[in-house]
Amino acid sequence: MKTFLLLCLLFGFVAVSSAQDQHFIGKTVDQVKTLMQESDGDLSFTKEVQTGQHHFLKYENRDQTKTMLFIFSDQGRCRYTKQMCDYALLKEAQDSLNSHYEYQKDLTWRDYSEDGKYEYLIELDKREWFFTIRTSRSKN
Repeated sequence: MKTFLLLCLLFGFVAVSSAQDQHFIGKTVDQVKTLMQESDGDLSFTKEVQTGQHHFLKYENRDQTKTMLFIFSDQGRCRYTKQMCDYALLKEAQDSLNSHYEYQKDLTWRDYSEDGKYEYLIELDKREWFFTIRTSRSKN
């Protein structure tokens, strides 16, 4: 049983880091769907919500310890992503953020596109029952 739990945590860590390594900001709905299908993470498409006020895609892992939302603008481009994770994934998520991005302060990291054109803000927010990782573009 311990081995199974450790494997689940390891796969959860890989999925957290692979989703964080890919910035979806600025991508269309179809591009996000394609990239998520091609990824080797454990997130599966759950639903698409499109109302007059909101448009987002929702992905979850099998044991529902992680949910990822892609929030879209009125122009159909991803404005930001938001991951909601169980606290069992916190240490691995923070280690991954620290190793992939530039730590600022107060659970905030920065990343830059390869060409230096875009700057991304990654914020970890600890809630009562889960934590969130929000990624947005801070500079065009």
